Amino acid sequence: MDLGHNGWAAAPFTFGLNLTLKWKNLTLFVLGSGNSGAIGFKNSSYYWVNGAAKYSDVVWGRWTEATKNTATYPRLTTTASSNNFQNSTFWLYKTNRFNLSRVQLTYDFDKSVFKQGFVRGLSVYFKGDDLLVFSKEHKMMETNIGSAPQYRFYNFGFKISF
Repeated sequence: MDLGHNGWAAAPFTFGLNLTLKWKNLTLFVLGSGNSGAIGFKNSSYYWVNGAAKYSDVVWGRWTEATKNTATYPRLTTTASSNNFQNSTFWLYKTNRFNLSRVQLTYDFDKSVFKQGFVRGLSVYFKGDDLLVFSKEHKMMETNIGSAPQYRFYNFGFKISF
């Protein structure tokens, strides 16, 4: 979060992108969304060690006397200690992100092909949903720690007009 000279943060905002490109019988549709200006707090057991409970590999970079010059994580203890759960700016992160929510490529068959038949039109498409997250913290956002991970969906289909 960027603070201005007076210490106040800018208000977060969300935005969207909707793009449709047509060329001959092809249509490309792209849908995206994003947000900027907000902050989050890494405050789950994924980031902290709590006694003999399981913990993630991210804590392997923790500070110890031997790693004090190369540590990427604060000091943690494996004993039941409230020190592992102290809030600080280390755990803050910017939630700025852009999601590539949908990309769809459609081919519409020429209607002249169907002049004599029962079918009046045919389109085929390939679609992907929730394809990418562009963010400094994209791995954490896609993992969706504490709930279900972000799934990617791919569909192939067709539309027939009678």
